[in-house]
Amino acid sequence: MSSKFNNNPTAKSERITRLVENLYRNMPEIEPARAVLLTESYKETEGEPIIMRRAKAFAHILANIPITIRDEELIVGSSTLAPRGCQTFPEFSYEWLEAEFDTIEKRSADPFYISEETKKQLAEVHKYWKGKTTSELALSYMAPEAARAIEHNIFTPGNYFYNGVGHVTVQYDKVLEIGLEGIIREAAAELAGCSVGDGDYARRHCFLEAVIMSCAAVIGYAGRYAALAAKEAQQCTDAERKQELLQIASNCERVPAKGARSFQEACQSFWFIQQLLQMESSGHSISPGRFDQYMYPYYKKDLDEGRITRDQAQELVDCIWVKLNDLNKARDAASAEGFAGYSLFQNLIVGGQDEDGRDVTNDLSFLCIWASAHVFLPQPSLSVRVWNCTPHELLVEAARLTRTGIGLPAYYNDEVIIPSLMNRGLTLEDARTYNII
Repeated sequence: MSSKFNNNPTAKSERITRLVENLYRNMPEIEPARAVLLTESYKETEGEPIIMRRAKAFAHILANIPITIRDEELIVGSSTLAPRGCQTFPEFSYEWLEAEFDTIEKRSADPFYISEETKKQLAEVHKYWKGKTTSELALSYMAPEAARAIEHNIFTPGNYFYNGVGHVTVQYDKVLEIGLEGIIREAAAELAGCSVGDGDYARRHCFLEAVIMSCAAVIGYAGRYAALAAKEAQQCTDAERKQELLQIASNCERVPAKGARSFQEACQSFWFIQQLLQMESSGHSISPGRFDQYMYPYYKKDLDEGRITRDQAQELVDCIWVKLNDLNKARDAASAEGFAGYSLFQNLIVGGQDEDGRDVTNDLSFLCIWASAHVFLPQPSLSVRVWNCTPHELLVEAARLTRTGIGLPAYYNDEVIIPSLMNRGLTLEDARTYNII
């Protein structure tokens, strides 16, 4: 009996091999740009509501942080100039980093290179943050016994004490469909409906203004990449790469401002959102969720209309997998030992069912599994939803990946998880659409 799935593995392009090699050529590096720009903004907004301060700082960072397009990449947007580099987040904490300035490059777990100039710049901006960090706020809420227990390593809040919390999956599908301009329109309409007589007017007004400002900042950031790609295309002498750069420029002019019209635009739009969530919040487990579901319509449309081949689509997915490993963060030495491997735990899950209980495995589900085999790196934390209607072909391809020893994918059982979620109060329809954080 023939399969309804085209489960013939796609080829790994040589581009992906070179992108991975470039990613791991040097030790990850700590860069100071975000911390410097954040501090500049915060100094100018003292006394304003904190949500507006955060939005203005985010906008200032995205308008001024150095940007780069790495050789050969098709999906652009990098938080640092150095591959696998990281920015710092002094609004959460900084004292642990200063204490490790001279050891972070030599530690056994997740070392980072940090230049003397970067140390100097960070030490200067850290002066502003004394008494203003979230870790200091958290400590102020603790009983003296709890603080002493942390000091003596009896327990530690670790990651969540020094960094953002994360653990979210956002509505990527909404951005892909209506773009950030659509979200701005929604926020502006709600803002217009606010009345100064409302009890929550001040809070809602500030929040909606911050939403509009933040979305506009991301659109401006994408525009910077469009301009950079166009400039590099003008200077490029290789005809094939020149065309790629022109396509990148076109993509970034369109998304994530507007809805995606093609699979490549959808990939680029997804990536800007994923990258900048991390840039803004320093969270853990900012997870793409059901990637094979919200990306599939763009893939299928392009495939059906002959605008893309499966191999070309596979290369784009592989490029996203590379980019997910480009994101990085520096943790304190104790947390680094507990979470060694520079992991950000970005969980991406394929398969499963829709709200009506129909299996939704599709061709992109397979491309995601093969992307993990091609790139062969820890991110994304690939997972597979399994249940009694999971196609045999998907289980076989997942098992092939397991046999490589990479430690992926993780398997999640719908027939246990869905009833468990219903026991917690979710409807059957909502429980069927779960993803893993």
